[in-house]
Amino acid sequence: MSDNIRTGQLLSPFGIGQIVTFPEEKSVLISGLNLWEQELDRRKTEGGIDAIDKEELKIPEERLKKLLSVEYLLKPFPFTTKGLTNNRLEIPAVRFPGWHHCINPNCGFMRKWELVTPDPDLKCSRCESKMIPVRFVAVCEHGHIQDVPFKEWVHNGPVPNDGKKHDLKYIANAGSGDLGSIYLKCSCGEGRSMAGIMNVSKDDVSDDFYDSALSRIGLTNEDDIEFSAKSPNSHTLNPLGEFCNGYKPWLGLEGVNNPDDCKEPLRVLIRGGSNIHYSHIQSAIYLPKVTEHINEYALKVIEKTDGKLAELKEYYDQQSNGELLKMILKNKAEVKDGLISVEDLFNEIVSQFEEVETEEEIYTDFDIRWEEYQYILKGRNSENSDFKAVVKSPPEYASAGDFKVEDFFSSVVLIEKLKETRVFTGFSRITANASDLETRKQLLSNKPVKWLPAYQVHGEGIFLEFDSEKLLNWTRSTNGYFDKLLDRHHTAMLNRNRDTDRDISPVFIMMHTFAHLLIKRLCFNCGYGSSSLREKIYFSSEKEKQMNGILIYTSSGDSEGSLGGLVRQGKEEHLAKLIKDSIADAEWCSADPVCSDVGQSSGQGPDSVNGSACHNCCLVPETSCEEFNSILDRATIVGTLEDVKLGFFV
Repeated sequence: MSDNIRTGQLLSPFGIGQIVTFPEEKSVLISGLNLWEQELDRRKTEGGIDAIDKEELKIPEERLKKLLSVEYLLKPFPFTTKGLTNNRLEIPAVRFPGWHHCINPNCGFMRKWELVTPDPDLKCSRCESKMIPVRFVAVCEHGHIQDVPFKEWVHNGPVPNDGKKHDLKYIANAGSGDLGSIYLKCSCGEGRSMAGIMNVSKDDVSDDFYDSALSRIGLTNEDDIEFSAKSPNSHTLNPLGEFCNGYKPWLGLEGVNNPDDCKEPLRVLIRGGSNIHYSHIQSAIYLPKVTEHINEYALKVIEKTDGKLAELKEYYDQQSNGELLKMILKNKAEVKDGLISVEDLFNEIVSQFEEVETEEEIYTDFDIRWEEYQYILKGRNSENSDFKAVVKSPPEYASAGDFKVEDFFSSVVLIEKLKETRVFTGFSRITANASDLETRKQLLSNKPVKWLPAYQVHGEGIFLEFDSEKLLNWTRSTNGYFDKLLDRHHTAMLNRNRDTDRDISPVFIMMHTFAHLLIKRLCFNCGYGSSSLREKIYFSSEKEKQMNGILIYTSSGDSEGSLGGLVRQGKEEHLAKLIKDSIADAEWCSADPVCSDVGQSSGQGPDSVNGSACHNCCLVPETSCEEFNSILDRATIVGTLEDVKLGFFV
């Protein structure tokens, strides 16, 4: 297809299973990994087996491969017509939704197209006008998606088997523009507006979803049944209702012909809504395992083995004179291109063998973060790698009025260069709460998943380590004030069948909120796009592995990632004012007193897991936030009107 998406966007926001709308109202669904494999096979068939070189597309990051239990990571195919390998590759997609309607207001004919590769234009068979996709799709909480059953909605039940065609007409009346202004007319004479089609029922206490407008199809006022979270609507209670068919159209026809057994209540959502698709990303920062002054070409050779010197050392140990290792190195591109001689490359690599250590197995995200946390605090002042970090002492920093950096932070690290690997591990719909990794993988392909799409970006960042003693004293002074917010978070996780034992405390809420305030202030000061900055929260209350740090970094994959403006804001003469301004931003929200009052009384946001935090003060683009804009509260920063001492920075 000729429509373009940036490579990084194929992880988020346009990952597998996401609907993408291109110009001219072309709507497609990004296909699963099984169809990506078919695309590689297609190029092999057309150009021969040498037309594809997977090694060229692989991304070396051993820690993430171990964590995600995959054999390799592959970057999304960049379309190019140059070179002899990996050219003319396209990311597969299918047309979705199938329902389209004619844009001619005097026609409005609706047609449901098959699940095939998108065509340039679709024409109405009655008036030859253009047909565009409808704005609505039906989804369930298990990640399935399908066309809205418009015919069943119009007839309030199955389409009558009376020999008639039952063609639909889409009529958009002038008016307020709400769903009631859209009327669907069947050729049999039946008709119904779309008012109420997006209605759902949730429990007021648990927030459990138990009924929807589609699942109530077939019920009338006379035989209406009252449902609840304890007795939810189901296919057995209402066999005429429309429930999830378990379709996975992003996997192609097989995803529809061999559906999952689901039957969950369906919800109608806007095709372009943010709750259609939440990409779940696992990331890791590249950490060089070599000395600082290694030759840059020798470093590249080591990086191509996932940075594992041990693998090269095995070749060296097999022959005492190192001839086997030299034979291996002769075939490296850096040697063939004349960038470094075999002898120099050999000597550089051998000199690094004393750096080889027994690496701990990476099993969890915590293990990766703990390794990164320790590495960042050590710093690395090297120009020859993709990680350069300069450690600063807070007393070196100038004050801003009465605000001193050393009063709240024990360390500042200016990361002038970093490389991040981001891996798409799956997606969820309706809410951002993800299922376990293996369940997410099952949605990505109809075959066992051996690899995952990944992308590497370069950037810069500021790392701040909070003072542990100051955090301890502050936590004691809050007297459990933030326990209600934490309880709401744990309840939401329990309702979503998520991990309720996660290490979350008022310190995490404060650090997370402060990171958001810092992002918003940096965007204002530096001119970065709002989605160009990201956060990474390093928090642990474990006695032996305590972490209290935040990393704000650019990772946009373009020129914004390396302009130097972010590190400059972390310099001695600027940081104190930056932090002071960020704190001042928390003192008053343009939505106050509503934001503050509602946040401190009942909470706000999905599942009420935010305190005083809304779009006007704390929320950032979801691609910038690790927690999908949840677990935030300005009160942790500056306190409340009733008790300012609840704030960490007061």
